[in-house]
Amino acid sequence: MKLDVESLRALRAVVHTGTFTEAAAQLGMTQSAVSWKIKRLEERVGLDLVKRGGSEIEATPDGRDLLLYGERMLDAHDEAVEHLSRSDLSGVIRLGTNEDLRGGELADVLARFGRMYPQIRLDVRVQLSGAVREWLDDGEVDLAVVQIETGDIRPDDVVLWTEPLRWVHGIDANIDADAVIPVVSFGPGLVYLDSSEEALKRSGMRWRTVLECPMLSGVQAAIESGLGIAALNPRNITDGMVEWSQGETLPLPQLTEVIRMGEGADTEVLRALRDALATALVENRT
Repeated sequence: MKLDVESLRALRAVVHTGTFTEAAAQLGMTQSAVSWKIKRLEERVGLDLVKRGGSEIEATPDGRDLLLYGERMLDAHDEAVEHLSRSDLSGVIRLGTNEDLRGGELADVLARFGRMYPQIRLDVRVQLSGAVREWLDDGEVDLAVVQIETGDIRPDDVVLWTEPLRWVHGIDANIDADAVIPVVSFGPGLVYLDSSEEALKRSGMRWRTVLECPMLSGVQAAIESGLGIAALNPRNITDGMVEWSQGETLPLPQLTEVIRMGEGADTEVLRALRDALATALVENRT
């Protein structure tokens, strides 16, 4: 019995995404190619590895067992490839990013990049997108991962994902639209602060900001506790929140996460990090 790495990678993608379609998009393959790899893997091991026919593809018990070994095999394979593919490029990159990239997600990408480019030094700063954009414009960072309103995309931006904004509050909160509405905000530096405040002003509703916090965890905690409403994108909405019933009357812009280079900073070193971030983080979202 021989297990090939790419078939294991296809199995992992199918089980993690729950569909052949999403797995194919993630792997940059056709759906039929992914299906064929899974079928070939099942023939090699002589076992059914996924349950087909339901709304979501699931691993069989044998499939889960294989993935326990497969995850380690894939990690070891990829680390070996990264090590052997390491580059002699050298330099310093100052990267600015917002909190929409989860710490672990970003750390994984940067760790892989560090293994492939051991002579490039990374200096990373995290702040709200408005502040990161100012750093980029002022030349304080060379490359930025920032949130912008979709209409502000530049031709050379690398789009990672696009999402709508939603007005939300804590599950147990009772928000009375006829009373003064309590609002939780990230404060100055939030890219859509003006748009959200304009929506509230146009509605004619009475409102006041009850809390400003530049950290995502603080804003989430305030919303979940019932302190007020806030405008959030879906990836930051937790199970302790629900959409506000009056939110449809307060239109908000779509947000797009992009990778953006500083003016005049297009170098081979920066392109290497930009491409590494794009490969790992681009999502098919609408």
